[in-house]
Amino acid sequence: MIDATLKVIATDGVAAATVRTIAREANVTQGLIRYYFQSKDELIVAAYEAHMSDMLASAGSAMTGAGTAKCRLIRYIEATLKAPVTTRQKVGTWAGFFQILLHDDDMIRQHTKSYHELRLQTKTLIADVYAEEGISKSDSELRRLSIAGSALLDGLWIEGGAIGETFHPGELFRVGLESFGALINVDLKGFRDAKQGCGDT
Repeated sequence: MIDATLKVIATDGVAAATVRTIAREANVTQGLIRYYFQSKDELIVAAYEAHMSDMLASAGSAMTGAGTAKCRLIRYIEATLKAPVTTRQKVGTWAGFFQILLHDDDMIRQHTKSYHELRLQTKTLIADVYAEEGISKSDSELRRLSIAGSALLDGLWIEGGAIGETFHPGELFRVGLESFGALINVDLKGFRDAKQGCGDT
């Protein structure tokens, strides 16, 4: 049911995501949907949570595993700016949710939760890179950089998903790597080039 909701929203927007339409897409009865979800709004929030959790998991998996902190950050940036995270369907679904996000308290709470999880991932990676470089940064500095870094990747993600065909292969990742490196004043691109990759995703 949640997958069907996401598919309807990605294709036709939130307004088209009626219980009838979702039931038809999921090949279930409307009664079954109402059995699990008290309202359509509750189903929409659950679908948004699943959508964001999937993207967080896809990008977050790149920050684990072997390698230096810089390599983990590089893999994270790359995972954020390529499929399956950066696709027209993912951005389209996210844009569809935004039609109601700013006017629904439950959606705002879920978005706030997802944003803080994403920013914490970014902050942790930045802090690890600085620790590896022997650079000391205050928590407030790390917070500022994680907000800016998240915004940078979000902007590239939106354009990459919406009009990905206008970019050269690998261009978004290279721009993201150079821009993020400039933001934190660490040469991520030079490090990756010297290493000839970081076990890229």
